[in-house]
Amino acid sequence: MQQVKIRRKKMSVDRSYSSYEVIRAYHDRGMMKWGAFATGELTEAQNTFEKEKKDDKEIQALPHHLVLHLLNQSFFNQVQIKVKYQAKDKFAEVYGFVSEFINNQVRIKSTDKIYLISIEQIIKIS
Repeated sequence: MQQVKIRRKKMSVDRSYSSYEVIRAYHDRGMMKWGAFATGELTEAQNTFEKEKKDDKEIQALPHHLVLHLLNQSFFNQVQIKVKYQAKDKFAEVYGFVSEFINNQVRIKSTDKIYLISIEQIIKIS
């Protein structure tokens, strides 16, 4: 069995135009030189993606004036709303109608229970 050597033709750029020996003798490593850049860009893209995914999980609270406006609208129009609020160390949701405002709290009447929620604890209203 005879081994046949396959000779790969290297692509090269003709640099004979240059008067500098360094440029004429330069050997391009091909795609190898881009590996570090690709790895760095991929890592950066993955880190950005993970950060954005984590930011999506963090809930931004509505501004205080907007919470009051939405609660007032629900009260006057007697429209059922869904309120997401922070109860101790977790988030809770309640569906119901705004029935009364007491100091800095709102009373929300759901089908089975009446909730008294501090307006500062409200994160989202829909």
